[in-house]
Amino acid sequence: MLFAFRRRGYKESCDLPLYFSSKYTFSSCRDAWIISLADTLTSLLAGFTIFSILGNLAHELGADVKDVVRGGSGLAFISYPDALAKFDWVPQLFAVLFFLMLFTLGVGSAAGLTGNIITVISDQFPNVKKVYITLAICISGFLLGLVYVTPGGQWILDLVDYFGGGFIIYVLVIVETVGIHYIYGMSNFIRDVKFMLGIDLGIYWKFCWAFFIPVSLTGILLYILIDLRLPEFDGQLYPEIAYTCGWILSGVALGMLPIWFVHAVSIAEGSTYGEKVRSVFRPKDTWGPKRMKNRKEWEKFVQNQQ
Repeated sequence: MLFAFRRRGYKESCDLPLYFSSKYTFSSCRDAWIISLADTLTSLLAGFTIFSILGNLAHELGADVKDVVRGGSGLAFISYPDALAKFDWVPQLFAVLFFLMLFTLGVGSAAGLTGNIITVISDQFPNVKKVYITLAICISGFLLGLVYVTPGGQWILDLVDYFGGGFIIYVLVIVETVGIHYIYGMSNFIRDVKFMLGIDLGIYWKFCWAFFIPVSLTGILLYILIDLRLPEFDGQLYPEIAYTCGWILSGVALGMLPIWFVHAVSIAEGSTYGEKVRSVFRPKDTWGPKRMKNRKEWEKFVQNQQ
């Protein structure tokens, strides 16, 4: 489940800058179906291929698969290359193709995620040339990434992966789902989708968004928290300072939610605190399509739907 969320999260983050430059009525629903199906089928194919090879390797060694497979990055950089080295026919070719695939996936994901950050900062500071922002982001990412190629880089990678990309994903998705479909409103969201894409979403989507997704994710999150086990590396526990830094990382990530909520309340319209809070949970008068032509069509569509 977590692996699926990360794949979809990377895809959505990479697609945001592309959606910004597309037409207002661009059929993102069609692309979402195509990419989701392709992603799922590719993952199934990779899983069948990898674990069939590892299963055969475990059979030859007379060991269990769990003793052959190493979790995390060990699967890609230790277990699978070890299986490729035992090929009878040109193992060098398959090894080169495998690591070329990893390199391509890494560069593609990094370029997409970095482009997302660059787009956000460029929109906030339109007077700054995009090339300077791109250069600053790339240099900063390179310098921060150097820590992962140090002798203890693998320890840090697993620690950051656990505390920075584990249960936090579920919290953010739950908040996002509740914010869109309960605060903004399911009917408003479906109305906007109908205006942009010209399709009526059926009961399946309403059931998933309003009930199944928030309830199931909440259950999974509670299970993870109840059965929480601190990460280990090769069977060894991290130092206490490492766990402390990990919880600080999780706190910083989750702390963005209340911090920006307080910021939104502080700049909201209203004479009292209660009015400011209620204002935060309502769309602003400027909410809607940015282009005037699309905005007028949207306002007319909203009036006809009432």
